[in-house]
Amino acid sequence: MWRSRIRSAALTLVLTGGLALAATPAPPAEANPTIAVSTVVKGLAYPWDLTWVGSLMVFDERGGRVWSKSGSAAPRRVSIPLPKLYVHSEGGLLGLVADPAAGTNRRFYTCQSVATSSGAPLDVRVLRWRLTSNTTAVSDGDPLITGLPLNPDQSPGRHSGCRLRFGADGKLYVGTGDAAEGTNPQNLASLGGKILRVNSNGSIPPDNPFYARGGRARYVWNYGHRNVQGLALRPGTSQLWSVEQGTGRDDEVNLSSRGANYGWDPVPGYDESTPMTDVSKFPSAVRAKWSSGDPTLATSGGTFLSGSGWGSWQGAMAVGILKANGIRLLFLDPTGAVVRVEKLAAAQSYKRIRTVQQGPDGALYFTTSNGSQDIIGRIAPTATAPVVPAGTNVAPVGVSAARSGSNLYAFVRSTGNRIFVKRSRDDGRTWGGWLNAQVSSTTAPSATSSASGRIDLVTGGPSGSTIHTWYVDGVRRGSSNLGGILRVASVSSQGNGSLDVFGMTPQGTGCRRHFNGTTWSTWQSLGGRFTSMIGASANPSTGATLITGRSSAGGTWERTVTATSNGAGWVRVSGSLWSGRALGDARTGVGVVAVSSGSDHNAVVQRGSLVLGVRALYNSDPDVVTRPDGSWIMFGRSANGGLWYYDARPGGYVNHNLGGIVR
Repeated sequence: MWRSRIRSAALTLVLTGGLALAATPAPPAEANPTIAVSTVVKGLAYPWDLTWVGSLMVFDERGGRVWSKSGSAAPRRVSIPLPKLYVHSEGGLLGLVADPAAGTNRRFYTCQSVATSSGAPLDVRVLRWRLTSNTTAVSDGDPLITGLPLNPDQSPGRHSGCRLRFGADGKLYVGTGDAAEGTNPQNLASLGGKILRVNSNGSIPPDNPFYARGGRARYVWNYGHRNVQGLALRPGTSQLWSVEQGTGRDDEVNLSSRGANYGWDPVPGYDESTPMTDVSKFPSAVRAKWSSGDPTLATSGGTFLSGSGWGSWQGAMAVGILKANGIRLLFLDPTGAVVRVEKLAAAQSYKRIRTVQQGPDGALYFTTSNGSQDIIGRIAPTATAPVVPAGTNVAPVGVSAARSGSNLYAFVRSTGNRIFVKRSRDDGRTWGGWLNAQVSSTTAPSATSSASGRIDLVTGGPSGSTIHTWYVDGVRRGSSNLGGILRVASVSSQGNGSLDVFGMTPQGTGCRRHFNGTTWSTWQSLGGRFTSMIGASANPSTGATLITGRSSAGGTWERTVTATSNGAGWVRVSGSLWSGRALGDARTGVGVVAVSSGSDHNAVVQRGSLVLGVRALYNSDPDVVTRPDGSWIMFGRSANGGLWYYDARPGGYVNHNLGGIVR
């Protein structure tokens, strides 16, 4: 049985086997990705928005010019038959977005304030276009939406909104402003102060929340807004987020919901002392996910950062800032709560930033709005995954964790190649002392639970062999040598008594040995050329196990195996890994994935297709354990050599130190 004794608990724990733990240090500092900022286009006047028609960048200027840019070539003016524009204040040629199928149909959409033949303000409308060449666009049907308000009596052009973005449902969403007219936001017969939803051909989806009311209300997705300046789809979800400018206080970032009221109602007149979200008047009004408070920053466009190169910034929402200059990064947890806000320091010197958009190359593009010599800038993470020979374990240091019932076990390889473990009996809320697991290893350990109360551990034995050791309720029950010559091995289970051990040979080839609950198969080759431990995630509902590994250049490869089949082969999936990838327990349906990403090994977590950076910095392969309620814990070695875990419970995503010496 594992045992420990405590001496001077405030300073040092001395464990069976001689593992010494120093006093708890401060949490490891979070490292941001290394970035490079460059100017893509200069000499512009109020560039408002940009998009990509296939690989072709298309952007506009408020005054009415549309441009295209192919690769590193100079921008070229696009000939386009725009209507007569009303260019004043926040009016003119504004929002721009490409069709989801623009790579083949060459369509894009614009939102603009339109003038009468005499030049007086008429309305704001959404139009559809098609590129017939890189320098020519033609009208592609009737206007999608007309009649968005352009108040001739209240500083015409003010609060024109006009942001366009497609949702995960393929519908076009339109953020509108209230035109500085107090009755518009709460009036469903007005298109002002709303988020609208239409099909890409201009027809109105009958599942819009107010469709049955007829008239303009059919277009409305939600209402009660002041001036929607940004719309952004959160990658891996159907969540549409909006960015809204406040009065003298309370810029807002909101999660857009069907039929919801966001509480702006500045009547009588246009009373800008009214709260942005007036819950005293509308108790069910949706509160902002983030608010600037007093004073406002003048928030504008928004987008989400995705791609492993962004490291700890991955999954953050970037928001352009006008009055206070620059870009702010809003970090969200998986539930959508904003857990912190940071200033992107490298963008501050560019002053007023109107639009931010992530390009197809993964970089963040932005437009300035300073009035003269405006630019389109590009912010790109500069780190690239290291290239190592096949068969090299890019992250030989590792930790592993397993869960059985409410018991959690965290294993580390420590001094003298001995394996030590910490145990929590309450799903990670409290932890006991370090215990000797009574086994040594030449590689990082890997753990799973093949049955209730049982923990199975795989370690590296002499001459590259693989050792399987099992424990029942913390008591070591036995050990067997599985043979083989491996650099590193991992273990997975369907929870029915079966086991799968996956390994990487010195040549980098993947291999597998299966235990059906009674007997072990021979080692089977899986092919491939790997540089990491092969991560595995079993799904008892299907009987399949998803495995993944890192190629020589950092590419991610996956395949699915079953008890009786090694599957159809390896498939390249998007993203690059700095080290290995630890797949969470698929039996909970959470699908958590942990990645050590970026030159500083920022941890990145994937939940389904939702990817986000977390406040954890590891220099080992991480490991993930999930809970039945959908929360999870990620374990890794910190820069100071100790074991840390990131506990992701709703409302409490924080790092904790378990100490120890992790080799």
